[in-house]
Amino acid sequence: MAVGVGLAAVAAWFGLGAVLRPSLSLGNLRTARVDAGPLTASLSVSGTVVPESERVLASPIDARVLRVLKRPGAAVKAGEAVAELDTTQPALAVERLLKELRMKEAQNLRAQLTLEGTLSSLESQVKVKELTLSTYGANLARNRRLFAEGLVSEEQLRQTELDEARTRVELTQLREQMRLARRSAEVERTSLDAELATARKEASQAERELALAAARSDRDGVVTFVVSEEGAVARKGDVLARVADLTAFRVDARVPDVHASRVAAGQEAVVRIDSVRLAGTVTRVQPEVRDGQVTVAVSIDEKAHAALRPNLRVDVELVTDRKANALRLPRGSFAAAEGGVEVWVLREGEAVKTRVRLGVSNADHYEAVSGLAEGDEVVLSEMTDYAHLSRVRLKGRKGGSR
Repeated sequence: MAVGVGLAAVAAWFGLGAVLRPSLSLGNLRTARVDAGPLTASLSVSGTVVPESERVLASPIDARVLRVLKRPGAAVKAGEAVAELDTTQPALAVERLLKELRMKEAQNLRAQLTLEGTLSSLESQVKVKELTLSTYGANLARNRRLFAEGLVSEEQLRQTELDEARTRVELTQLREQMRLARRSAEVERTSLDAELATARKEASQAERELALAAARSDRDGVVTFVVSEEGAVARKGDVLARVADLTAFRVDARVPDVHASRVAAGQEAVVRIDSVRLAGTVTRVQPEVRDGQVTVAVSIDEKAHAALRPNLRVDVELVTDRKANALRLPRGSFAAAEGGVEVWVLREGEAVKTRVRLGVSNADHYEAVSGLAEGDEVVLSEMTDYAHLSRVRLKGRKGGSR
């Protein structure tokens, strides 16, 4: 009798436990099946869309900002001014340099005329000496002939020889003077030309800087920065404005420095803007670390895609690995566990908590290294309320993966 009563109590307990065990409606669960296939592992980071090229307009001179003509966000055409500088002092400097240039040109002309006059005078003297030498040479030949006939004294002959020899020496000296004068003239001309070229270059540079004082854009674009205070003093080289080309964009992604070693130039990347995915390539990894992050430049294949806008925050997947055949677990609300995660798997009318070890991952899938098999249906929904249990009974009709 007592044994029968005990058995009945045990049966009643188990029956009550089955009735009181927590249960879930299949209709309220989001589930998916584990499958096998290629898996691209990636590192998910955030990034910002920026113009691929941005022109910096720097102050060419020390000057005061007179007017700001374009504000940030304003469109600007090539050749259009963004800011205007006070050019009073540079204009005076240009005028002074142009005056000095004209004086140099006049000085150069005078020097060349003087050199040409000197050379012309020496050439004339040489011709005169050549004629004189020719005359003395003829006289010497005649006197030698007459001396042989006894018609001219020896003294006259010696005088003729002396005149001819002296004239020959003087002609040689004049020719040497002319050679040295030509060489000196060439050196002087080269020096004057160099000084004149320097003066022209200085004047041209000053005129160019004066022309650039209006800070004109050399391309169509949008002003992203401009000096804000009119009347402020801009030193030579100070940034006056930045003009961005909005026909092509890139993404600057920020990677935590702990993952920086996994990123290198040439890696594939995917830029995600809502449902849009744009393929790209890592082109540059900045070497410095700022605020615990490394900046990575991603070049986008479709640089002018309609979804791209300046300063837009985007998600970036940096491809770090590829597996030809992996067991793919869709991402869901899985609880962390030692060595992996705890996943609820649908088995025979129950959701069974299963420990799964993970491998590589991307924004959509994990690689299931152990704990799951192809075809397993797993719960992706939040299961925090059942974390203390190992099994949960399921109710309702099984509608398949969703």
